[in-house]
Amino acid sequence: MKYYKSDQHKIEFAFSENSLIAYEKHNHVSVYAVGLILDGSIHLERQGKKYECAVDDLFIIPPYMVHSITPCAKTYSIITLCIRTAFLNDCKLIQGKAILTDLADRLICDGILSAAQTEAFTDALEIVYNLYGNEDFSHDDMISETKAFIESQPETNITLDSLSEKIFVSKYYLVRKFKKNIGLSPHRFQIQNRIRKSQHLLQNGAGLTETALAMGFYDQSHFIKYFKKIVGITPSEYIDSLESLK
Repeated sequence: MKYYKSDQHKIEFAFSENSLIAYEKHNHVSVYAVGLILDGSIHLERQGKKYECAVDDLFIIPPYMVHSITPCAKTYSIITLCIRTAFLNDCKLIQGKAILTDLADRLICDGILSAAQTEAFTDALEIVYNLYGNEDFSHDDMISETKAFIESQPETNITLDSLSEKIFVSKYYLVRKFKKNIGLSPHRFQIQNRIRKSQHLLQNGAGLTETALAMGFYDQSHFIKYFKKIVGITPSEYIDSLESLK
């Protein structure tokens, strides 16, 4: 895998070639994911519906939409454009398209994207802007408070008992309602956010042991296990895969 990141513009291209990686049900916080199949095919499940995506098929996953990806029969190659909502807030559509086209030039030079595929991404960006302007990510106060707490400090030793006491409901009711609204259990959502936060630490030069402990994992092996389960590669492989887009 290869991650082409622009910290300045809050955009990332994740490129996976000849992959057999399957991604279990998960979602993305404050990120629109736009996937383009380059080779092979995948089964995409989102909102309880299953789709088969083949070469040149493009799909969009809004924030918090639970989805999973599995290879159909053999390897697949995919490039995913990850756009943070902060980018959509900071840039108008015309400026956003210009920035995206400029960043994609690096991937064209590396032989990953073609000009036509870059155009497909810029067309998809317009859809993303329209979606963002019309989608409502709000939840009732109980879910919003729980979600925000887990997102802001996933490394905290959060228990169901402490969460339920915080919002004055039973833990069973909390789990049921959280899963209905977010699509994942509070614990699974917490682990996912720990791993996402650990990626930022690794990008900024933190070591594996330091990151594992900072994110609340018992040890490095425990951290590596969950990292690979969610990201698809080990933390060391992830560090080696990072490329900066200026």
